[in-house]
Order: sequence, then structure tokens, then C-alpha cells
Amino acid sequence: MNTDFYLERRLKQGAPELHQRAVDSVFILQGMLENFLPRFPDFTDHSLLHSMDVLDYCNRLLGTEQIDRLSMAECYVLIMACYLHDIGMGVNQKDYEELSRGIDFGDYFEKHANPDASEVIRSFHHEYSGLFIRKYAELLELPTEELLFATIQVSRGHRKTDLFDTEEYPLVQTEYGPIRTAALGAVIRLADEIDVGADRNSELLFDSSARKKREDIEAFGTHESIRHVEILPDRLVLHVKPKTPEFLPLVVGLNEKIRQTLDYCRRVTEQRSELRITQESSEIVLL
Repeated sequence: MNTDFYLERRLKQGAPELHQRAVDSVFILQGMLENFLPRFPDFTDHSLLHSMDVLDYCNRLLGTEQIDRLSMAECYVLIMACYLHDIGMGVNQKDYEELSRGIDFGDYFEKHANPDASEVIRSFHHEYSGLFIRKYAELLELPTEELLFATIQVSRGHRKTDLFDTEEYPLVQTEYGPIRTAALGAVIRLADEIDVGADRNSELLFDSSARKKREDIEAFGTHESIRHVEILPDRLVLHVKPKTPEFLPLVVGLNEKIRQTLDYCRRVTEQRSELRITQESSEIVLL
């Protein structure tokens, strides 16, 4: 069955009031998500286009049969987290200073001498996203504390957080059904990781030929070399046409990172829920 917009369609049918809240939030978020551009003009896309791609990958990774087993609360939280997971990339200076007080940076500032705000945000944007969501929960129309908490945790879960931590990622009970926060965090983490295709760096937002830094040239060239990411029931396939031969090793390295994320997320869903990520490997096919 076609998975296009399946999470959204199921939520609209089963909990139209939650679906409408999500639609209203997305309308507000479109401009907010592009606030990352002034601070990160040379960084890969973190706009609404990326959020929509991540949601599409979540639909395809789960498939219709598993989505049919999600509660309405889980559908809503996963949709909201897909749109909100990178919202921390665009925090303004005032929010950066305020929200930073709520983040445990560990030994980051001991290992990084005098980092500027952009470097800090880039490294901890999942934490800024979580704090941003809580601060602006009313504007985002998150209706209950349970749904707010789950949306924050699943959004944060797209990178670095420990999805095996049962206190950070518990089973949350709501009037719209239970929320398996760890499993949803695993799905969105993998979906975010595999958004590496050529359409990630939309020409509507970026001129890849204008990149000057070596790391930016490599990042954009690697994405441009991956023409399409295919999700099959048993594996992920990166269809690759290297921009130049030098980019093939970078694609191979990125594929290894995807494999590691896939393995971790598979283990999370297997050990912490009844949901499954059925893909067992990630491979490259040269065009």
C-alpha cells in the first residue's frame, strides 16, 4: 500500500482535532524553520523541506501495517517531532542565551576553546529544539503535558540521546493512547540519518557552487552524489553517481554511519517496543 502521507491520513481519520492542531502548527513553523539560514548559510538544509522528507521516511520505514498499530497519540507526536526536531537550529540570540541555561554541556567548553554561538547550537541543536518546544508549547498548540513531553523527547531523540534510558524515554499514557517514546525516537533518528539524497540541498535555498570551505564542499558534494535513497523491506539502498571520483569514499563513509545508526535503532525498537525496523543493511548501488 502507498505510504505517502499515511501517518497524516490516519491521524486525520482517527483524531481530527489533533490533526488540525498539527496542520495549524506546520503553518506557523514554515517561516520559523528557515531562521537557521542567517546563522548557517552554508549548512545543509534544515528547513520545512527537510522536515517533510524526514516525515516521508518515517512513513516508509514503518509501513502501513505498523502505522495502523500506532495510537493516535503516537501518530501525532511523530508528525510533530518530524517538523520540530531541528527547530533549535534557528534560535535567535535572546533564546540562545536563555535556553543555554537549561542545557548540560558536559565538558564541551573545556574541549572547545571559545566556540561561537553557531558552533554551540550546531552541536546541541537537539537540546535547543527540546527547550524551544517547551517554551513555545502554547503557540505550537501542544494540548497536554503528556503530548508535550513526548514530542520534546522524540524530537531530541533524533541524535545523541540514549534511547535505552527508561526515564528519559518511558512509555507515556495519554487519553489518545500510549506513546512508545523510545521506538518513535529510533524511527525519527534513522529517518533523519538517511535524508542524504541530492534533494536535501534544495536549489531553492542553496547555491552549492558558492561553497568555499572544504568541509562544506565535501558535504554538499556527497549529498549531490547520492541521487536517491530507496527503502526496501529488508534493506536501504543508496543509488550513487559520484559528482567526481573523490566523492565516492565520502559516500562510503556516510553509508557506514547509516549502518551504525540502523543497527542502533533496530536494537532500540526490538528491546523497547513491539515495533520493528525491518531493514537489516544499507548498501550502495553505483549508477
